[in-house]
Formats: sequence, structure tokens, C-alpha cells
Amino acid sequence: MNISFWINNEEFKLNLEEKRENCIQVAIGPKKYLVSAESLKANQLLLNIDGRMYDIVIDSNASCFSVCVDGIFFKIEKKSASQILEKQKIKQKKRDIKTSMPGKIVKILLQEGDKVKEGQTVLVLEAMKMENEIKSPQSGVIKRVNPEAGDYVKGGYILFSVE
Repeated sequence: MNISFWINNEEFKLNLEEKRENCIQVAIGPKKYLVSAESLKANQLLLNIDGRMYDIVIDSNASCFSVCVDGIFFKIEKKSASQILEKQKIKQKKRDIKTSMPGKIVKILLQEGDKVKEGQTVLVLEAMKMENEIKSPQSGVIKRVNPEAGDYVKGGYILFSVE
């Protein structure tokens, strides 16, 4: 059986193959592990991975799993492949970045055609006597920068586009 899962938008593929009763071989890429499990309680397992024992407690709700492995907690969100792929599509689309308030453009740090990383400052807007760094919401390429340094802009004005 093949299973895919994602951690921080990186896909991992597992291959599960039953070797004997209550023992499976788990392959993640070229690495293979022999795994067996013994149920201790309704939500508690004793997991044997290649001879190493792990005490596992798993709780679940509609949106996530809470997993405790030997006293270390992990939260695993439940998302379908279509939800993950849709999120990636949204991030890849062109986005127009608008200002929420009027102000003066103080500096423009990136120009059309420049590569930008998510969270990187593209320009600085002075509004209400404060300088605000306007950052890119996604990685990509700057497709358009509308204002120039020194321009005054109204609320809702498109400052730049990133794709």
C-alpha cells in the first residue's frame, strides 16, 4: 500500500508491505524499517521500529491528531491532498498588494522583474507619521510596481503585484 503525507508542504511517500502477522515493512524512499505495534489502551500503542521501542499516545479531533511519542508532543493537521494542492495554487497565482491606508511612498526596494521571497520588504509607506514596511505575501517575481518614491497613495491603491 502506498501513502502520501505532507510536512511543511513537502510530500513524503510511504510504501507499506506486510511481512508477517502484526509486522510491516515501511519504506520511505530508499530507507526501510520493520515496524510492529501492540495496543496498550484505546489510544496508546507500544511501537517497535527496528528493535527500538516507542510509547505512543494518539488523540484526534476533526482538524488534527495530537501525538505524544515518549513524552514529546506533535500536532498533525488533517488535510486532504486537494486542500494542500489548492493552497499551493493560491500561493502561485498573481497577487495585487494594496495599501489599507493613504500615505506617502518613502522607498522602493524592488523593481519589476526582481525575485522576491515571502516576507521580504518591497517598499516603505509612511502613514500617520510612521514608516511601514510593505512585504510580499509570497515568493515569486515582482510583476509590477505602481508608485514611485515620493508619490502619495490613497487607501486601496495597488502598490505592486507578485506572481
